[in-house]
Amino acid sequence: MSSQISDTSTPHPHVANGRPAPAFAVLGAGSWGTALAAALRRGGCRVTVWARRADMAHAIETAGHNPRHLPGISLPPGMRAGTDMASVVEHVDGVILAVPSTASRAVARCASPWLTADTPVLAACKGIEHVSGALMTQVLQEELGDEALTGVIAGPSFADEVARGLPTRLTLAMRALSAPRPVALRTHAFADVLCQALHGAGVALERTDDVIGVQIGGALKNMIAIACGMATAQGMGENARAAIVTRGLDDMRRLTLALGGRSDTLFCSSGVGDLFLTAASAHSRNTRLGLRLGRGESADELSELTEGALSSQSVQVLERRLGLQLRVPRAVRDVLARRVHVGRALQRLLHDELDPAASHATRHATLTVSGGRLAHDPTARRLNAQCRLQRVAQ
Repeated sequence: MSSQISDTSTPHPHVANGRPAPAFAVLGAGSWGTALAAALRRGGCRVTVWARRADMAHAIETAGHNPRHLPGISLPPGMRAGTDMASVVEHVDGVILAVPSTASRAVARCASPWLTADTPVLAACKGIEHVSGALMTQVLQEELGDEALTGVIAGPSFADEVARGLPTRLTLAMRALSAPRPVALRTHAFADVLCQALHGAGVALERTDDVIGVQIGGALKNMIAIACGMATAQGMGENARAAIVTRGLDDMRRLTLALGGRSDTLFCSSGVGDLFLTAASAHSRNTRLGLRLGRGESADELSELTEGALSSQSVQVLERRLGLQLRVPRAVRDVLARRVHVGRALQRLLHDELDPAASHATRHATLTVSGGRLAHDPTARRLNAQCRLQRVAQ
């Protein structure tokens, strides 16, 4: 059984104005990667999915199904899949990285030799890298080079609904949208192609250059969903869930500003929209994890931890570096580590106030990690320099 793709530039029936349809590579055959690939295919694009497992690639390409991650959903005809990275990513118009955040660096490094600086690469995973505290666009920049066109696609989206073609609204974030003209024009042209393709599959796409705000919204909403699940299982009522969401939004706002993002980005689909979907539905894996933790199960009993659980640990790197106290991540990791009983962690989350010194630091320090927006405040510039020195020392 061969699952290698020999020629991603094979002519395709979808040809407009004598030009072949756009070609995309989706790296990752999980539920989200498969759903995005299906949407692009329905929008008339040539799509190839890179899968780690040959049997998964074979099922997608020959049977039109992803039995493990999207059982019972028929994929649009013509989707291709393979395990050979070179044949998947060469000569494509765009790449979407849809693997868990823990694997994003390794997969990006694997794809790097066959990508040109002109090939846009979008991260579709929502998380913060363990140990380094890097956001996914930072990981891409470090692996693909400073000149690479990188960005994020995120928003409220259960994969099975996207795969079925149900209406969805996502956010595309690329810093180069506001770059000097040659780069910005190229980036907007790519965004136009992506918007048009996804529109044909029922997915609306809003644009922003604030990659920080989009990624922080995506990473922290998962932790908020876990905390809401814990509160539900503890029988704390809807008022408590609303209070947790409010505190979580404040965590998002402070971390976004501290990293150089914009708070208004959190009102996009990738912010409050994604938070509402994830925290309000037991369909969310993170909410289900919170329900299990709230019922007294320990992390040791769980077969798999969610992105929210993993990011609650990795965001601690940023909290220490920036001098922040984030309340929801602290509650989640304390429960996961069994340092605090779930009831006590939630009571503390709802009632404890922030250290005034930490609040002051948040207001006055607009920091940048890597690739963040330039800080204008003198204090922020000083702290920013300290952050860069700390990263060099790591």
